[in-house]
Amino acid sequence: MATENDTANGEHLLAFIGQKIRLSEEDPPKCDNCVIMDVYYVATYRVLETVHGSYRDDIITFDVYDHYGTPAFSSYDNVLLFVSRRADGTWRHEKYQFVDLYRATDGQWYGCGDPYGNVRPPRRTVHARPVQFAEPVSFPLGDLDPPEVEQHFPAEYFAIREGRAYCVLGTSVNDLFQAKKETVLTARGIFK
Repeated sequence: MATENDTANGEHLLAFIGQKIRLSEEDPPKCDNCVIMDVYYVATYRVLETVHGSYRDDIITFDVYDHYGTPAFSSYDNVLLFVSRRADGTWRHEKYQFVDLYRATDGQWYGCGDPYGNVRPPRRTVHARPVQFAEPVSFPLGDLDPPEVEQHFPAEYFAIREGRAYCVLGTSVNDLFQAKKETVLTARGIFK
């Protein structure tokens, strides 16, 4: 039986590079004396690489709860996902936690931009660096005004041109995991 100390060391967490196979909205599981204010999904992903934890299969199915509707991670081809194993052996997505990933010319996966996202850690141990992506990584600016562009695509990490933000700095998968571990995963009690 797992102890509380096991849980605080990430015992039940699986972090993996995944590729979407299927995502379906479903009726939420029944629960007594609870109100579910999220949309419930069942996700099936191909496990391309395990970053933390243990998982032996090539395919994983997990529950997703999202207050805003379709989970943002599902719009990307390849993502670093974080799921926790529940007592019944099923997996649940760590709400809103993911990083979209892109291949670099060195064959490795990298996230684009600030490895800490909008979270301000007490100290930064992980830093983005110049990465040569296999294909240009860019995002449309749409109708964002200049302050929104700077908020979402800071000049330190992105080059803005022709209505798009081009990624110039990236972070390795292991460093992205470390940044999540130092911030939100510790705040949630998954790590000490």
